[in-house]
Amino acid sequence: MVRSRTTTGSQRLAAVALLSTVVVVGVKVVTAWVSGSVSALGEALQSSADVLMSVLTLVVLRVSALPPDREHPYGHGKAEILSSAFQMLLILLTSVFIIWAAYRRLLSPESIRWDWAALGMGYAVISNLIVARHLTQRNRELESPSLAAESLHLRTDALMSGGVLVGLLLVGMTGIEAIDSGVAILFALVAMSLAFRQLYASLHPLMDGALPEDEIRRLETALNLHPEVRGFHNLRARKVGSRRFIELHVMLDDDLSFIEAHDLAEEIERELSQEFPGSQVSIHYEPHEAELEHRKKEHGE
Repeated sequence: MVRSRTTTGSQRLAAVALLSTVVVVGVKVVTAWVSGSVSALGEALQSSADVLMSVLTLVVLRVSALPPDREHPYGHGKAEILSSAFQMLLILLTSVFIIWAAYRRLLSPESIRWDWAALGMGYAVISNLIVARHLTQRNRELESPSLAAESLHLRTDALMSGGVLVGLLLVGMTGIEAIDSGVAILFALVAMSLAFRQLYASLHPLMDGALPEDEIRRLETALNLHPEVRGFHNLRARKVGSRRFIELHVMLDDDLSFIEAHDLAEEIERELSQEFPGSQVSIHYEPHEAELEHRKKEHGE
């Protein structure tokens, strides 16, 4: 049930982001055509790519929500990770194009209507920041990699538009049109840096990277609340999309009866599932003293 609500919320937010991006693209295309600004043109192209990424996000969220099947027993959560990585690569390519276009304009300057371009960029900055803030706040609960990437796209787009806006205002104040291209190059480099960082965050779970240290500590704290738990080992925890898969061996007090051990096992798994909503917990339980004796005989530990 939690998964269903999470998926529905993610899809609704992705649709909001898509609608907002389509409007911003329209404004930027008109702005670039009217003003003749190469930076505004680059922004229009980047936002057009954002529309493609928003559509991709909607599709991927539906795919990742599919239940596990025989061919995908762990679900389809990695579709979100692949989508996020692809979107970061698209940001990098767009940034490279903007740098190239701005460099060409430096070599061959042309007059621009900086005032019209500034109005369009101003609208884009405000719109994208508002939507990105909303996505970030809601995604603290949903934990969707695709929405995290979408929020970064919007913030990056606002940053790029802001850089273009600053350059246009400086052009208006100084009359030096080369400033437009220079500022666009600077902010494109910043956007590339952000994209590289998010790309690493996307690829980490794709390589079955471990959960963050703070989440591991939360897991250990939950286990240590039970005095009957004498220890645990072979802890393996990873995150796929918004779901966590937690596997470990837990050693219980040897004096517990079978029924007591069973009840405690169910309680531990229930608590871990509550601590990490939507997670799949798999625990192998062992009698503490018997396990230590087994290790000593078989492995010399």
